[in-house]
Amino acid sequence: MVQGVPAGIQFNMSDSGAHGLIAIAPEGRVGIDAEERSVERDFDGLSEAVFGLEEQIIVESAKGAQKAEGFYRLWTMKEALVKALGTGLSLDVSGFQVPPALLCGESAAVFQFPHLAETRWWVEDLSTDHFAAAIAHEIV
Repeated sequence: MVQGVPAGIQFNMSDSGAHGLIAIAPEGRVGIDAEERSVERDFDGLSEAVFGLEEQIIVESAKGAQKAEGFYRLWTMKEALVKALGTGLSLDVSGFQVPPALLCGESAAVFQFPHLAETRWWVEDLSTDHFAAAIAHEIV
């Protein structure tokens, strides 16, 4: 390692409850998010604050455990994207939606922020039965 020269890799990490993930990318920005699915939340109210219209419909139309699953699935993808972009939650996450393929249940898709159309991102749902998770990686 040469002092003052940036490392050639990017990394990001996330933890929630007993679960944690680390993402390492040899090039391009990367973001990852993991969330334990707590069912003790006002998912409809939160959806209005952080999701676009189509995302809100998915969460609000779900019942029981599927409501929590849908909320956390969408949320982890959006948080992974803003972490990869480097803005964190200073970016209004209700101002963009995850790609239509992900809204329809696909596990991965290409995404572009409305205000940064020249940069493409690979977004992938990494959720398991135990926690929700997603990764976003800049396509270089």
